[in-house]
Amino acid sequence: MKEFSVAFSELSLIWVALMFFAALALLGVLFFNIKKTRPYLGQMLVLSGISLIAFIFFILTFALRVKKTDIYVTAATMPRVWMVALVPMVILTLISILNGSTPPDKPFGRWKLVLLVAVMVFTSVFLFDTLGYYISSALFLVLMMVVMRERNWLRLLLVPISWCALTYFVFNKLLYISLPAGEWVTALLG
Repeated sequence: MKEFSVAFSELSLIWVALMFFAALALLGVLFFNIKKTRPYLGQMLVLSGISLIAFIFFILTFALRVKKTDIYVTAATMPRVWMVALVPMVILTLISILNGSTPPDKPFGRWKLVLLVAVMVFTSVFLFDTLGYYISSALFLVLMMVVMRERNWLRLLLVPISWCALTYFVFNKLLYISLPAGEWVTALLG
């Protein structure tokens, strides 16, 4: 598993994104051709996307180096915890869809917004190496809030600052995991 994980981690982000969307497209065709899942196509694709992302993170954790002194928490801990939390939620949601307790998808109407959000997510992740996690995430949150029609300047400032402070505390101070600082920030500071 480690060899596969290392090979997968060496792929460029573009290839990973292409494989992700190809898998979603294949699943979309499958769900569309099954009579029971056709009315829930959008929900099924969202659940599949969440599951694929969790699986990608899980696979990548095997490529992380672990110190022999790391006994309880390693760099692989958080992605694995997220996967353990996401998979049961996906299964429970899938069960509610299949037993009919979830309403079918509404008519397809805001696809441009969905596409914009997807592009913004991948752009944000792509900018981690250049701008760093904190700046990229803060810009992403501000842009998402503006796209979602948030106009309160206080919220537009406090939400990204709070999120960055929380992630800094959890990762740097609690788990001792440094998030990407970014080439520009590193060049600017040192």
